[in-house]
Amino acid sequence: MRFEKPKKKSGRPGFVDGRIAEIERQLATETNETRKSELLQEISEWQRSRPQPKRDGGNRNQDRH
Repeated sequence: MRFEKPKKKSGRPGFVDGRIAEIERQLATETNETRKSELLQEISEWQRSRPQPKRDGGNRNQDRH
């Protein structure tokens, strides 16, 4: 039986998406326009903090002898 390594998971991107979804739920029920504006600002801040996917640079030691 062959065992395959599980793919590495990072909790942060899921956390950010969850937080954005939570704020969007609050926004949907909010009636105060000032508070809506604050929530929209918070959503945009969380979207900016979303980690960027890492580039696959390949094996860096491949050219070394």
